Amino acid sequence: MAEEIAMPRLGWTMEEGTLVEWLKTEGDQVEAGEILFTVESDKALNEIETFSGGILCIPPDAPQPGDTVPVGTLLGYLLEPGETMPVRTQPAEPTPMATASQKTDPHSTPSIHPTSPATATTDPAISPRARRIATELGLDWHQIKGCGRTGRIVERDIRAASAKTTSPSGRVRELIAGRLSQSQHETVAVTLTTEADATELVNLRAELKVAQGATAPTFNHLFAKLSAVALGEHPLVNSSWQDGQTHLHSEIHLSIAVDTEDGLLTPVIRNAASKSLNQIATEARDLALRARRRTLNPTAMQGGTFTITNLGIYGIDAFTPVINLPQAAILGLGRIIEKPAVYQGQVVPRALITLSLTFDHRILDGGPAANFLDRVRTFIEDPSLWLEEEH
Repeated sequence: MAEEIAMPRLGWTMEEGTLVEWLKTEGDQVEAGEILFTVESDKALNEIETFSGGILCIPPDAPQPGDTVPVGTLLGYLLEPGETMPVRTQPAEPTPMATASQKTDPHSTPSIHPTSPATATTDPAISPRARRIATELGLDWHQIKGCGRTGRIVERDIRAASAKTTSPSGRVRELIAGRLSQSQHETVAVTLTTEADATELVNLRAELKVAQGATAPTFNHLFAKLSAVALGEHPLVNSSWQDGQTHLHSEIHLSIAVDTEDGLLTPVIRNAASKSLNQIATEARDLALRARRRTLNPTAMQGGTFTITNLGIYGIDAFTPVINLPQAAILGLGRIIEKPAVYQGQVVPRALITLSLTFDHRILDGGPAANFLDRVRTFIEDPSLWLEEEH
């Protein structure tokens, strides 16, 4: 009996989806568990697998790749050998024959898993969606190296190639996107969180603003300086995973995450431990400005040994940062918010902040990582411990 293939509902709020591409062609034999097609919802790109087997039949009036259709729309059939396509008079209801296998990185395109060998051709294999986007961008895709399984060119390859032809920041975005995607698959990531009393750090920032005005270091610059001092005391955190083993770095090169219109970039403050707070502030401002103006060179992104990322300006308390390979760890900073806290035996308002340290368990055990995070907490609560390093 013919089994209908319909646009699946991939979430409670999903009302429609875009058919990206079929990974099987008309007349192909499909086995249960194979990836049949890909769908783009409002949240992610999803690989749809079938729980049944049969011969794929796509009606002539079925939605084409690139079409956005309501949930339940008929896309095709799975037929038994010798069976003919049924005449359909009613729209399909959402069918449970398909499920989504979603990637965890919402900014990247999942790898496609074709199940039949590619036909020999002089041109590289390319997905219909990637071909359409390349045409829209006026991009020659024939020399592009695909990152999909068997070298297939997918949308991510087209976007990356287009970015490289526009500006240095495009090459930077490709670099950081590749690292973050790789991090999800290669690291043994563990995240520790703790809360710090940032009241004294807030007071220090206020004093610096009075003394220096608009040029005073920001909280990010303060965090960068105190982290550099803490890394000097915990050198294993300032290391990386290279060629299957831990590599300790003699210098501390801080990668500072900068949010731009083109995405998150991480320019590097080199030799941060040997620089004063004001030097770090000046260099960080320059790097952030170049990142937002799209004049940041790829070399400014390379060689970092530890990353700091701050989502506090967006009202975020805690999150799980992604390790910037090949670095061992990344420090995530939440917002500084005044809350009731026990201080010197009394419940009083204090400025609190949540710290999140994600580390690669191949390099660090929980104890050394926790000791480092605790030292950062201590430096936040008592800035005099690291301000002495300024003299």
